[in-house]
Amino acid sequence: MKWLYVLLLSCWCCSLQAQQNATLTIDDLHQQRIETNRKGMWVLTGWGVVYMGSGIIGAISTKNTEVKAFHTMNALWGVVNTGIGVLGLLRAKKEKGLSFSDAGKYKAYKNVKKLYAINGGLDLLYIGTGIFLRVRANHAKNPARNRGYGNSLIVQGAGLLLFDATLYLSHQKQHRYWKKAAPEFAVTENGIGMVYQF
Repeated sequence: MKWLYVLLLSCWCCSLQAQQNATLTIDDLHQQRIETNRKGMWVLTGWGVVYMGSGIIGAISTKNTEVKAFHTMNALWGVVNTGIGVLGLLRAKKEKGLSFSDAGKYKAYKNVKKLYAINGGLDLLYIGTGIFLRVRANHAKNPARNRGYGNSLIVQGAGLLLFDATLYLSHQKQHRYWKKAAPEFAVTENGIGMVYQF
């Protein structure tokens, strides 16, 4: 009997969630996009700060060439990720105060998904470059340094791939709500068009 109550409660909660999502407006979806990006930029900034700090400490505290290269590259990635995260936070703050048309809100939603998809491709490139540096390390002038750089690229690329994929999927799950919230637009994966009903 207890399991039946749990099942009914779960169905009721899912039903409430579906009803809530079914009534989302274009403005609600636009604000969700901004808030999702804002949270993501906090994660990226935190990731950057952690790797910047640990990279600097790790590079200073070792004489091992491979470990020093690994931490040095991590610190550099930390600087870049922190910078991107801070710029993203500033952009999210600015976007909250800007006025968008409904078509502009949808275009911003599509553009952010495209951005995370492109970033995911770049992340795979970083991982591939890291693997290449490791495999070819013995043919380099400084094999230990190449292995260290390669390891860092693999770690950073994998972390960023997880980050970009998570944000892409977070935005993608809103697609069906855009269709419901904006019936006057033909919302497709290829673009926006006006729908006129006779």
